[in-house]
Amino acid sequence: MATRFVIIDLETTGNGPKKGDRIIQLGMAVVEDGLIVERFASFFNPEQPIPLFIQQLTNINEQMVEGAPLFADKAGEIAALMHGAYFVAHNVDFDLPFLQAELERAGWPPFAGPTIDTVELARIVLPTAESYKLGDLARQLGLHHDRPHQADSDAEVTAKLFIALLKRLSRLPLMTLEQLRGLARHLKSDIYLLLDAVIAKKRNKAPAEIGRAHV
Repeated sequence: MATRFVIIDLETTGNGPKKGDRIIQLGMAVVEDGLIVERFASFFNPEQPIPLFIQQLTNINEQMVEGAPLFADKAGEIAALMHGAYFVAHNVDFDLPFLQAELERAGWPPFAGPTIDTVELARIVLPTAESYKLGDLARQLGLHHDRPHQADSDAEVTAKLFIALLKRLSRLPLMTLEQLRGLARHLKSDIYLLLDAVIAKKRNKAPAEIGRAHV
């Protein structure tokens, strides 16, 4: 069974969901078997003003979200896309709390599956990279990134980055992977599950079911 990864990027009115900041744009790219198989993107009406510096950073203004749906209008579709999947983001600690807050506000249960932070994964696979910012990693790997700080474009390039990192991870020697596995429990995201699957495959066993609940 193919493992499902949902790569997510958000643009928001600020950096604190606990302070009442809201999502203004969400981009999602679903990856299975090393390919992007589905996409979702939408602006959202945050029901509050968008600060000027956010408008300048994202090029998203209040006119663009005025007629957009509320997050609650799309929450069911978003939850369905994420069901049984890994949550993948470039800095999970930013994106996941916002998504959880919006799901809770809309009356949906929070996401409870495993997470993969592509910043952490890139630090493992590309230890000599000069920068782990999304745009810098995209340039290093030759990935086209046409609209930085727009959620649909950022989700797309993060998905391509994730696919590239997985390929490089799978090419590491078994001994290296086993050493990394011993360190992976100390990471914030569940990269050890990816390592379990790659190690199992290299040992010529049936691929591990890395979509299982982590412990």
